[in-house]
Amino acid sequence: MSLLTLHTIATTPEKSKKLLQSSINDFGWIPNQSGYMSESPSLLAAYQRAHDLFIDSSLNEEEKAVVWITTGIENGCNYTIQAHSYIAIHNGVDKKTVKALIEKTDDLSPRLLALREFTREVIYCRGQLKRSAIDLFLSRGFSKQSMLDVVLGVSQKNMSTILNSIAGTEIDDKFKLDEL
Repeated sequence: MSLLTLHTIATTPEKSKKLLQSSINDFGWIPNQSGYMSESPSLLAAYQRAHDLFIDSSLNEEEKAVVWITTGIENGCNYTIQAHSYIAIHNGVDKKTVKALIEKTDDLSPRLLALREFTREVIYCRGQLKRSAIDLFLSRGFSKQSMLDVVLGVSQKNMSTILNSIAGTEIDDKFKLDEL
């Protein structure tokens, strides 16, 4: 049993109603993660805003998937891994790329490998990113904006992976993939 309530539009705090409605508008349903997160209208609003900003970032769909899935893997969040694998494939990312990310193989392009490693550096830096990691990332052809957009994506996913660890969020049936 979860410590948190899996809210619906009917049970969520008043300030979360519009936020959950936006999940319905975007996905066609309320993902379990949003249902739990709605207990805190402030957290749900921050998460959704960070999500929208990351969607509009300098990273392409494949690169966003690298940041999201890598953060899910490193934070041990199966919900994030599954949901963002589904979203990535739905948004045109090759299944082979998603599989390589999940299995932590080197079957990625050098650019995506560099992005995965930089994302890991951001996750584990404890607020103090090493200059050597920054220099290496920039030397691989990424921009300063992309570097900061990775920070945004990891921050967004940290909100949800922590929430999911508290709630024990179960993957939505619609996010389940038969196979990669």
